[in-house]
Amino acid sequence: LRELYAQPMFILSSLLCALVASPPEACKALRGFYDAIGAKDKSPSFKDTSSTCCAFLDVRCTQPDGSPSPPLGQKEGWKAGATLTKIKFRGGTELGGSGTLPGALLLPLAGTLEYLDLGKEGDRSFSGTLPAELTQLTALQKLSLTTGKFSGTIPHQLGRLPALEKLTLLSKSLSGTVPGELCHRSDGSLRKLVLDDNVKLSGTLPPECFLLPTLEEISAKKTRISGTLPSKITAPLRLLILEEVSLSGSVPEELCKGEKLEELVLRRANRVSGTLPTECLSHDTITKIDLKRTKVGGTIPSLDKAVPKLKTLDLSNSDVSGTLPASVDMFSGLEYLAVDRTKLYGIVPESLGDIRGLKKGTCTLQTESRDVNFWCPLPSNAPYCTETSSGETIGCSVMSPPPPPPPAPSFASDTAVVVLLICAIAIPAAAWLLYTLCKRVAITSTVVVPKMTELDSAAVEHVPEGEARPTHYN
Repeated sequence: LRELYAQPMFILSSLLCALVASPPEACKALRGFYDAIGAKDKSPSFKDTSSTCCAFLDVRCTQPDGSPSPPLGQKEGWKAGATLTKIKFRGGTELGGSGTLPGALLLPLAGTLEYLDLGKEGDRSFSGTLPAELTQLTALQKLSLTTGKFSGTIPHQLGRLPALEKLTLLSKSLSGTVPGELCHRSDGSLRKLVLDDNVKLSGTLPPECFLLPTLEEISAKKTRISGTLPSKITAPLRLLILEEVSLSGSVPEELCKGEKLEELVLRRANRVSGTLPTECLSHDTITKIDLKRTKVGGTIPSLDKAVPKLKTLDLSNSDVSGTLPASVDMFSGLEYLAVDRTKLYGIVPESLGDIRGLKKGTCTLQTESRDVNFWCPLPSNAPYCTETSSGETIGCSVMSPPPPPPPAPSFASDTAVVVLLICAIAIPAAAWLLYTLCKRVAITSTVVVPKMTELDSAAVEHVPEGEARPTHYN
């Protein structure tokens, strides 16, 4: 195999004709490719060199009018100008060993190959790095690999592919960062970006990806992606799956204002906080919200319209608080509900039992039977929600609802308070002022008796007893 890889010119010369070759010549070149990588198609027609290669199990061709190639195993039916458009190394191909992928062998198919699947994990799968020649497959619309034997970094030149719609790189060995060039082409076609399970992939998600007008799906679960969730998202996302990553920040409100959002999964992204966006819960197209083991808080809002498409709502181990709204039955399509280990409390509404999908699905209010903040009695029409996995009835707090909060103070009551305060200050002050005034008046009105003269004093002394004494005052 190494000797064949060392002779690319020999293989290329046999494959170059595939660009303009008739079907038999294209198949001959393709067989040379299979021989070079030690692969065998499991189709019976593989051994028959006279049969069309479009009958191979892992190969697809397209007729000039756009119709698919003849049925599997059929030798006849080719029309002039048919092209080889898809190769996938899946169950229909038996690889001869774990060798590197010689990218140069794919160059002759650059103008026609639309779909390339480099296979899944196995004892016999490709290894090494992603060849740079992949970036020259100008007709490529889908590139996929699910094998952990590819290593190295993601070639930034992939962002130059004008027709690339779906990029799926599921490997445990890719490293480096997500190149921003993947999302630089505003005139490109990228709709799906999946980077799951790349545990060595780090850095941030390029903010350009959240602005790309064509991008509908971003998935990077179980990676070392970090940074902050962008506050501005204009991409028409259907799926945002960022499970078990190190991202922080809050769930952007703009994300839930889009018209296509179907899945929002931030499961175990335990640095994500903020409040639960009510727009997401009432979205017409939403099917899944998973915020398990995040720091997202807020309350579950009351709904005035049904949300029939929401199938999964997992808020367990989050900071969500408040009560289950009486209108919880508006989530009429729920098949999975988990709100255990949250800060929810209060009455469990009877309407919970009206959600039919939970009867055969999953409904977890609490994982243990110990007392919690839910009030008794629990609804009898939803035992699948009020029991633990072991069949025990969950605990509840025997308590009556708290009294309603006092009414907000009105203008009249505010005025009364002000008057009382004025009186409390003014009356003592007035009393003190009145006391001070009276005291001054009493002092100034005291009678002063003048002294008697010597004549008056002598006259008083000679007045006979029983007669009035004269009083002369100066």
